[in-house]
Amino acid sequence: MECPVIHKVTDHNPEMLKAAVANGQKCPITGKGAEEVTQEVQELDINTDEIGQVPSVVEYRKLKKVMAMITKFYRDGSEKKKGNYDSMVENLERLDGDKKMCKEQLETLDSKRVFSVHPKAKEYRTNLQEELENLEKQREQFIAKKEEYFELYEWSKTIVKVCEWLDLVLDDYCDKNLELPESMKKKVKEVPELPKEIASIYFKGLDEITYNLQESQDFFQASVDGRLNKYHGIEKDLIEAQLEVLQKYPEDSPRRMYIENELQKDLEYVKGNMVEDPSGLRRRQKMLKNHAEFCKVLKYYKEKLRHLGLMDYVERTFDTKYDHYN
Repeated sequence: MECPVIHKVTDHNPEMLKAAVANGQKCPITGKGAEEVTQEVQELDINTDEIGQVPSVVEYRKLKKVMAMITKFYRDGSEKKKGNYDSMVENLERLDGDKKMCKEQLETLDSKRVFSVHPKAKEYRTNLQEELENLEKQREQFIAKKEEYFELYEWSKTIVKVCEWLDLVLDDYCDKNLELPESMKKKVKEVPELPKEIASIYFKGLDEITYNLQESQDFFQASVDGRLNKYHGIEKDLIEAQLEVLQKYPEDSPRRMYIENELQKDLEYVKGNMVEDPSGLRRRQKMLKNHAEFCKVLKYYKEKLRHLGLMDYVERTFDTKYDHYN
């Protein structure tokens, strides 16, 4: 059953929502009625670009709602990064077990004189030593990857803290400058004072969040306006041109068989990406709209921090010359 209230809120269609409210409809899932839904409609009608230095209570709610979405996005991302790190730790432990096993096998070859002088021992020793060397090289790669994943996970936790801190700053500011309802005032928490070095890290985090969202926004824009499909089309032509070259050579050529198989997989994948799925297009359009809201809210936060004297550095912005879909 399609929800006559929440579904329309999700689709950002205030007019249809108003009609549902006028008819006395309620959400069959949450039971929300006219008053709550009208508030949501007002929030959806707000242009974040037009919010002033002191937002209204409704504008404050809009900012909170969008910021909650941003925070959840990065919190989920942090959990995934932790999963990558944990997985690499497990891989390293398994590799160390393999390495220990290999070493003990080598030691066994020399545990008795009759073993060490046997002709077969030389073959085993060569194979095991080669395996041990490969395990050592693989271990170095795993350690580097583990450290990389750990740094990404630690930084992702900082990004989440930045989002939470921004939320606290907004709450505190609105509590001091607006007549908030008592139910909202109770939720306001004290903003911790940031040492200069921590503040610098937080501002860098805010900068990175904004930059990443701008990059992501460009990707979704490209997927909606056709540039991404054009990009995939060029990739398809590139693969097919290579396949034509391979056709000139004997079918039983091992290299042709191997490369042809790999290119066919790539071709199938890129063709799948070029299929126009209406539901997928709607999802991308919605993500594009959400990203636009995210960027507007982050812009608002930056301007607010500057107004409060908490931010005085020049941040980087996404340069469209790095757009790969043109």
